[in-house]
Amino acid sequence: MDVQVVVHRGHRALTVARAVRDAVAAALAETAPGAQVTVTVTNAV
Repeated sequence: MDVQVVVHRGHRALTVARAVRDAVAAALAETAPGAQVTVTVTNAV
């Protein structure tokens, strides 16, 4: 699963990326165990 995120300035991009990755991995845990989740922060607005 590849997720691309745009972060507002003033937010910690790495913290947001980790939270998104963890949430997506948890959501996929039952239907796709072991799925690899990659989160890319594309830019800040």
